[in-house]
Parts: sequence; structure tokens; C-alpha cells
Amino acid sequence: MVIPKELIDKIAQEEVQAILDGLKDPELRKNPAFLEKVRKFLQQNNFKTTPETPGVADIKKNTANIPIFDSEGVN
Repeated sequence: MVIPKELIDKIAQEEVQAILDGLKDPELRKNPAFLEKVRKFLQQNNFKTTPETPGVADIKKNTANIPIFDSEGVN
């Protein structure tokens, strides 16, 4: 099955928009499970940040208490 590039692009855009919407939601952006999904998305798509990236310093301050969830052993 060949999926048209336009459809793949649309799905990717919707996924990014869902993440952005979630980060704007006051409750969801504090949810560790959601934040873990955001981290995985960024990692899987090779998004890189540097200390100069706007907001990174604030994120580092706020991530000290965010747990990392390991999916191993979860059924």
C-alpha cells in the first residue's frame, strides 16, 4: 500500500498541533505521562534543543521533578 506524501504530511501536522495544544492546556502540560510522550516525540524526530533555545532554561528548572516512565513490564 502506498500512502500519498500529502496524507503523511497532514498526519504529521495534526500530531504536532495536538502536542502544541496539549502544551497550552494548564492541566495536561503538568501531566508527567503527556510530557513523556512529548519527549519521545522530540527524540524520535531528532529535534534538538540547545541552552539558547527559547524556554529551555525554564524547562530545565521545571523538569527536576518529572518522573521518567519505563514501559517495560507494563501490560
